[in-house]
Amino acid sequence: MFKHPLLLLILALPVWSAAPAQNIYTHKNYNWNANPVLSPVSEEEKTESAVILKDKKIIEYVYDENSDTLYLYEIAHKIVRVNDDKGVEDFNKVYVPVNDVVEFEELKARAITKDGKIVELNKNNIKELKDAGDYGSLKIFAVEGVEKGGEIEYLYITKSVVTDPYGREYLQSDTKIKEASIDIVSPPNLIFEAKSYNGFPQLSLLETDTLRILQGTAAEIPALLQEEYSNYRANLMKVDYKISYNTGSLKQNHLYSWQMAAENFSDLLYSYAEDSKKPIQEILKKLKIKKLKTGEKVVKIEDYIKNNYSIEDGSGPDYTMVDRILVNKYANELGFSRLFAAFLTVAGIEHELVITSNRINSRFDKDFESWNNFTDILFFFPETEQYVSAPMLQFRYGPAPYQLANNYGLFIKPASQTGVVKYIAMPKAEYSANNIDATITFSPAFVPDVSVRHGFTGYRASEYRIINQYQKDAFVQAIVMSGMEDAQRKSTQVFNEGMENSAYPGKEFYLTSQLTAPSLIEKAGKNYLLKIGNIIGPQVELYQEHARQSDIDMDYPVYYRRTITFTIPDGYAVKGLEDAIIDKFVESKGVKTNRFLSEYKVNGKQVTITAEEYYQNTSLPKEEYEPFRKVINAAADFNKVVLVFEKE
Repeated sequence: MFKHPLLLLILALPVWSAAPAQNIYTHKNYNWNANPVLSPVSEEEKTESAVILKDKKIIEYVYDENSDTLYLYEIAHKIVRVNDDKGVEDFNKVYVPVNDVVEFEELKARAITKDGKIVELNKNNIKELKDAGDYGSLKIFAVEGVEKGGEIEYLYITKSVVTDPYGREYLQSDTKIKEASIDIVSPPNLIFEAKSYNGFPQLSLLETDTLRILQGTAAEIPALLQEEYSNYRANLMKVDYKISYNTGSLKQNHLYSWQMAAENFSDLLYSYAEDSKKPIQEILKKLKIKKLKTGEKVVKIEDYIKNNYSIEDGSGPDYTMVDRILVNKYANELGFSRLFAAFLTVAGIEHELVITSNRINSRFDKDFESWNNFTDILFFFPETEQYVSAPMLQFRYGPAPYQLANNYGLFIKPASQTGVVKYIAMPKAEYSANNIDATITFSPAFVPDVSVRHGFTGYRASEYRIINQYQKDAFVQAIVMSGMEDAQRKSTQVFNEGMENSAYPGKEFYLTSQLTAPSLIEKAGKNYLLKIGNIIGPQVELYQEHARQSDIDMDYPVYYRRTITFTIPDGYAVKGLEDAIIDKFVESKGVKTNRFLSEYKVNGKQVTITAEEYYQNTSLPKEEYEPFRKVINAAADFNKVVLVFEKE
């Protein structure tokens, strides 16, 4: 069970008192088969590197017999058939999360060879990894005796004290699963709700006098493949669950609701020491924001914070308490957001706190009040309808970061601690532009000189500015020389490269360069070949190797405009211009939402080729993949266009 670090910051709430008698426990009776035999697999399944035969998850909440303490028992039981070396390598190491685990009720594993021999896990080989990023500490062990054509089986049961009675379980991976099941077991007074996503069946309810069980099972779950332009993790089958009511409590409040979240996150973000106000007031006075408009005030504050404080990994008061951050000049991501909230509050700037999810990992479900949705923090300014992400240094005041836009979020008014779920809009393609203007001239020896301007706005500019800040030489080289790797760069200038410029959409981030690019021309007898498409650089090319599984998701709408101008050398005629005419599009209700269109014009000796490419609709059903693929590939086709200068 994985929880995002942001969720771990919310204090546990005692919502499960009034324990009834409970003496039947699922985890006490669960075990694997004492005399295992190899499971049959089909001929087709034998061609896979591995097949997961069984993936059983049980989440059981149990009261301590002598107190109101609620414990969580997690059971994971998996059996995997491995058919080749890759399958063995992928599955013979097992990783068991041990964060918050107070006791292992069971931890065992075994291999079954293709001849039926059983090799048990030597528990002396179990190692512990103390820090595994978001997953915390892990126990790691290798299953011995694994061979091709055999099986790997492991079972563990962990016990932990309940701090957050909600969670998420994934029930799909990049390996086929013959059967996956999940049980969420609780005492009858604790009412859990669950919702399944991406095709996993909705859970059914089984109630007895002593237990309440939500159950779900699915068979023949296909492997979900990594595909271009898809949000892999967001598309996996999963189940979100949460406690909603405690019928044994005197107060029958809706637990872990949007309103409860509004109150808790308000307390979390806006609790700071009174003695922090004075130093913040002094800073605001120096920033001279009193007479500025709301947007200008926010830009000034954001620029000051992001230029004077650093984000560091760490925990504890030094990283999260505003008074200490003001002195230390560093904070973790939560501390950064708390610092920003304090500045906005002291400055009297009207704003709302927004808690949302990174849609690339998991879309915010507005219809299920699950705190699993809460992974990211934004500040919203109703007067200007703009956002700020405090810890995302590459983004500045403006639309929400693209990972959080085209999504929903809980908008919280800090003063009243009330919240409502609303849509977080994504700007149109024109906001994020990527433009190329190139002029090609030829020396008497037919060596091309290129004058080129690369311009970026919106999200594209934000991404590129942060790369430019830390890897400037490599970035400039990659942009300017793309498609002309042997070019000799005579000069390059970079404009509006500072991160603060991202708060001003009109401040385009752009580069101008003068190049000599011999590889653009190739001699062919008396004629010359001009690789005109190389000017736009290599492009993504999509191939259809299997039926599309996932819907199409692009990071954000984007607009490309390329203009290439050259003069036909004296004594030559240009041929092949018709190859530069390309028009591919995706159409919805008579509107071309995604399109690649290239054309040319000839004015005397001057030729101008323009290519316009845009993606307004970034979320398309998989049934639209073929026309979408043609639009993407049209840019790759343009990159291959070659013109011929024929001797007259």
